[in-house]
Amino acid sequence: MPETVHGLLKKQAAGTPEAVALEDDRRKLSFADWWRVSCHVASLLQKAGVQQGHVVGVVSRRSSFLPCSFTAVSILGAKFVSLNPDWPAQERMRVFGRWSDRLVLTWDNSDCCSQPDEMTLSLNDDIFMGSENPVDLPDLQGDEEFYLNVTSASTGQAKVAPTTHAQLLSNTAGVTATMGLTMDDVHLSIFGVFGHPHELFMRGLYLGGRTVLTEHRYPRDLLHVISRTGVTAIMALPTQFINLSHLWNRIDADLQSVRIAEAGGMYVSEDFAVNFTERTGVELIPVWGSTETAGVSLIGESGVKGFVSVVEGYEIELRDLAGNRMDENGSGELWISGPGVVNRYMGDRPQTEEAFLDGWYRTGDMFRTENGRLVFIGRRGGLIKAAGLKVYPLEVELAILKHPSIVDACVVGRDHPTRGEMPSAYIVTRLGTELTVAGMRAFLRQFLDEHKIPRLINFVHGLPRTANGKIDRKAVGTREIVPDFRGELLRSDVELVRLINQRAELMNRIGGGFDPTWVDDQVDNAIGHNAGPVSDSSIRDFVRFIISELGKR
Repeated sequence: MPETVHGLLKKQAAGTPEAVALEDDRRKLSFADWWRVSCHVASLLQKAGVQQGHVVGVVSRRSSFLPCSFTAVSILGAKFVSLNPDWPAQERMRVFGRWSDRLVLTWDNSDCCSQPDEMTLSLNDDIFMGSENPVDLPDLQGDEEFYLNVTSASTGQAKVAPTTHAQLLSNTAGVTATMGLTMDDVHLSIFGVFGHPHELFMRGLYLGGRTVLTEHRYPRDLLHVISRTGVTAIMALPTQFINLSHLWNRIDADLQSVRIAEAGGMYVSEDFAVNFTERTGVELIPVWGSTETAGVSLIGESGVKGFVSVVEGYEIELRDLAGNRMDENGSGELWISGPGVVNRYMGDRPQTEEAFLDGWYRTGDMFRTENGRLVFIGRRGGLIKAAGLKVYPLEVELAILKHPSIVDACVVGRDHPTRGEMPSAYIVTRLGTELTVAGMRAFLRQFLDEHKIPRLINFVHGLPRTANGKIDRKAVGTREIVPDFRGELLRSDVELVRLINQRAELMNRIGGGFDPTWVDDQVDNAIGHNAGPVSDSSIRDFVRFIISELGKR
């Protein structure tokens, strides 16, 4: 195996130059094209002053520009970091602003987040026709740190985990082998580009297969992309899979190519996995990974509780809080080692000394062994001590989510003058449903001990999330998110009608009247998204009638 990421690309370009490597919403690139464009971008970066060791912050969407930029930075021996334009100034400074030799690379000036004192290079479609080559390239080894992988900051401040070529390639090799992926697979990841951007394209690069990149967000559009491109392996958040499964058999798309759905980033219940498979015929595989392990490290089975496989190359142990290894049937914190594990957080010595010890990474995630499987029970840092009794937030959240009227929940600890802490729940209900605090507590008594039932229950419109889609626990209770009404439009017909009513009321309040040009758009969106037994044609007539009546107000 080549020692560097760009070395791997060069090998694939030489071996299968005409094979399609990247396909996005606008173009297809062969492996030879990918290598040529990467060299061209590297040459442009070099002319802009980028040298070995410099940091390149890339602002990109899910398009071929992202992997081409990644390998271009690798060619120069520079350091790649994916920049989020929405990072607060302080967070951005901690992640990117600490280096004096840095440059912002962006696409056509879109979402540019450079500061006045920063160099910026904006590229466009011309790069895909370019063929320049960089000069005087350094002799790079696999132990070079070139990928500044940023933690999601779901439980604290974002941290930068510098990752080497060897660590990234080792993880990719282990994952593809453990999951049984081959060069014939067509990969689609709909994760965000700001957390772990390598997950969008590294597997296809390693296997010599095809990677699909798309900026589409909504289930109907995504399923059409999957059908058109013949995707076989999908990686997404569980919430994204929920939306896809609702439409799987309701759209005019051929989805028979899909053989594996990989769910990561948050907890996947066995019930959800079974329901997904029943709706789609595709197995839903839960996975666990982290920034510090360079990617996925634990793999489960569809509909089975817990994780059953450790990715090749990794070793795990469960330890108590003192660092002592637990018995086979015990519970404890997951420690993990292997060639894919990084060894530090950049510029953060205290966190490094706490998390990395003697070649092991202390994950902060608590597991228990159950029938030979690893079952996740919560975060060490999120553990709530209520009057001296342990409460794991995940256990409470799972109980809350058993209620049929609830779509999302987060449990955090809040200070209490006599109990030390108390579990507090923030709950999002389905539109059109009503729950009371007393009713919620009565429901939870079926599943939880009394000390685990939240003392404070808040019904909120939505939960704040990080760029990766994980719940932003440090922001829960301090801010809410505004509901994504277009997302809600995809849920059910009743919610569609509620949205139309709100639109008409808003337009009347601002004196704009009701916009008749909106009708066709809403009718088109409604078709194929209804979850009940009513036919699409009936829904079409029903929606047109309601909109017509609203327009007469």
